[in-house]
Amino acid sequence: MRSVLLKEIGLLAMEDIPVPEPGPGQVLLRVSRCALCRTDAKMWSQGQRDLILPRVLGHEICGIREGTDERFVVWPGEACGRCVQCVGRAENLCEEMKILGFNRDGGLAEKVLVPESSLISVPAALADDAACLAEPLACAFNALEQANLSAGHTLLILGGGAVGLLIALAAKTAGACPFIVEISPEKLSKSEAFRNRLDIRAGASCDYGSFDVAVNACSADDTLLAGISRLKSSGCFCFFSGFTGEKPFPVKALNEIHYRQLRVVGAYGCTRAQMARSLPVLDEFQKEVRLLIEQEIRLGETAQGLSTVLAGEVLKIVVNMEA
Repeated sequence: MRSVLLKEIGLLAMEDIPVPEPGPGQVLLRVSRCALCRTDAKMWSQGQRDLILPRVLGHEICGIREGTDERFVVWPGEACGRCVQCVGRAENLCEEMKILGFNRDGGLAEKVLVPESSLISVPAALADDAACLAEPLACAFNALEQANLSAGHTLLILGGGAVGLLIALAAKTAGACPFIVEISPEKLSKSEAFRNRLDIRAGASCDYGSFDVAVNACSADDTLLAGISRLKSSGCFCFFSGFTGEKPFPVKALNEIHYRQLRVVGAYGCTRAQMARSLPVLDEFQKEVRLLIEQEIRLGETAQGLSTVLAGEVLKIVVNMEA
């Protein structure tokens, strides 16, 4: 079957690989669409902690179960189900986690092997490309749950790419009031239709006041102090996007946390339940969500697509495996 294989860092190749054989508890999906995200692009360009090479990338998948017409999205994790995290319904933190597109082959291939327990049915009216966004929207829900965001809370989102916009959507469904700070005029222009339809405020800066919660939806390390300095006392900063480099934690931020009794939490990935929660939201806001998908490309165009994602030139790209 056709696949895009990451053979080594920086080297993607179109290759025919064997169709995997399902074992106990596994199913074979014919991939319909696979969205590209910045994590895919970073794995291609510089690697990642959980990446094992060679690897078929792709973890934002919509596919059809072999021998049926049933459509599913896939929770990309495979957890042990026995550890304290799994028992506590935080299976995204399982220490034995295996992740689709990281340490097992993902969706940038004609077919993908997945645990049957990871399948989540797609609503009949939800298009395949929009369904691919179930995983990033679920990650947004996870971040807001870690920060204890509630109805009426104000939320500062630092970064107005696709993930920042999905965090804003998740916040709106929770009854919160998000504001997105995005310094790129081009990104603000790209997201204008989406934001207008959902009444999401945004700008290159914000004079709104202080916020209950702040979350970084980009990896710029200056978002830490920027977010913490805009929090109300006892507010919460959520690390959503990991920082790069070895810069020390700013002392000013530490003092802000201390004197104003702020909370700092992390958010990584999502649970299966959070993915299931995201599908009805995508179904309800399908017209708005599809505004984030700027390009649909063929499998052979994946390398160029990842380059575009890495450069921050597009909100969302989806690979159409049927093209």
